[in-house]
Amino acid sequence: MKIYNEVLTSRQNQTVKWVVTLHDKKGRDASRSFMAEGEKLTLEAASAGLPVTHIFISETKKDKLLPKITAAFAADMYANLALITVSDDVFEKISTEKAPQGVISIIKYLDFFSELDIIYKEDFFLSHNERAIALSSVRDPGNLGSVIRSCVAFGIDHIVMTADTADLYNPKTVRSAMGSLFRVKATKVSDFASFIEAAKALGRRVFAAELTENAIPLNEASATSADIFVIGNEGHGISPEISEKCSASVYIPISKKTESLNASVAAAIFMWEQSK
Repeated sequence: MKIYNEVLTSRQNQTVKWVVTLHDKKGRDASRSFMAEGEKLTLEAASAGLPVTHIFISETKKDKLLPKITAAFAADMYANLALITVSDDVFEKISTEKAPQGVISIIKYLDFFSELDIIYKEDFFLSHNERAIALSSVRDPGNLGSVIRSCVAFGIDHIVMTADTADLYNPKTVRSAMGSLFRVKATKVSDFASFIEAAKALGRRVFAAELTENAIPLNEASATSADIFVIGNEGHGISPEISEKCSASVYIPISKKTESLNASVAAAIFMWEQSK
């Protein structure tokens, strides 16, 4: 680890400006890097052996955090990691949180997150024993992060998403997922229908999580670890184009006093039922 003793105090510093670009997807894609804020996420990144390139510490939190961080990143792979101290004013500039915790790590895009176009049976990317859940147009990054946490909790190995699902590297996604983001595979598929067709061709059932005329209650679906549930958009559900490709529709029986469940809550229930 390379520790820079000079405190950055200017918001116009080029390094500071670069970190701010990571607030937006365009900037993240340009640098192939994202932000993880807070002590817990920074230490989780070290524990997972992620490609952390920079760590920024606020001046007032340095004495408290430095011993923990230097110990966590003692491995040879972090020999070129830059640890930079910034003034509290600058830290507020680079942080996306309302109550910054005093440390931000910058991490290269993860190689277990990928993007694919069309999926064929021959190059289906889920291994035989890999458990998966699918998200169709789930656009709230907080919901996506919550789904990721539930995946790790219930033993889901892989999240498959439509191309318009929220960005995995959005600061809100990272914050909501906590360290679970670093422990699950994720794939975005542009032609989502091809993914469903390939999964079915290989003997997996793909269920649309929706209440339709022919939908069956979840407790009657006899869910197995090979099944894949598709969770739809928070407001509009699953598109007809995706729904018609699925093996069947499944719904969660709920009280008539409420209309629907939050997407991340519904996903957790499907995962729980599957894990039984």
